[in-house]
Amino acid sequence: MQLKKRQLAIVEAALRLTASGGLGNLTVKKLAGELGVTEPALYRHFLNKSEIVKAMIGSFESVSDEVFVRIESEGVRGLSAVELFVKNRFQIVLKKPALSKVMFSEEQFIDEPEYSSLLLGMMHRHKENLCRMLREAQADGTVRSDIRLEMMFRLIFGPVRLLIKQWGMSQQGFDLLKTGDEMWEDLRKILSSGKERVGDEKTDH
Repeated sequence: MQLKKRQLAIVEAALRLTASGGLGNLTVKKLAGELGVTEPALYRHFLNKSEIVKAMIGSFESVSDEVFVRIESEGVRGLSAVELFVKNRFQIVLKKPALSKVMFSEEQFIDEPEYSSLLLGMMHRHKENLCRMLREAQADGTVRSDIRLEMMFRLIFGPVRLLIKQWGMSQQGFDLLKTGDEMWEDLRKILSSGKERVGDEKTDH
């Protein structure tokens, strides 16, 4: 879904309200007050709250998927591609801290099947991409072959999401990029076969 400028502003305001009080805090009335417009003005851009929430999820997916385009265009492969994806997660929430309390705290969407299915679909697409990268890394010998791809995905995704959630809950109380780099180096040690290719040494993205 390609959002127009005014729709993007509405989605950003919806993200702020959701981050400060959950989905229950996101109402058309509060959203109109946040933007300084009337409720009928909002309905010219979205039919209802449900459309706004789905647009919020969709906008995150669009930003989130940009890293896969970069990985493909730059020809990054294997473990280096996984590293780029992981560090991109931290860069995204640094630009929009509210995401740490919304898109990385999916429990508030669990009782809303329409929204949770969208988030689950996004997670599955991320899983497919990460497993492909890990499969490449196994093929070139840089990643262990004695751990199933699905389990490696969980070993990576779980700590990433937990760290982002902790950062949000602590009101950005620590250096996310620095801690994220340290976490990645530990994950690399767990996943690595000990046979890094030339050019796969630690890089900064």
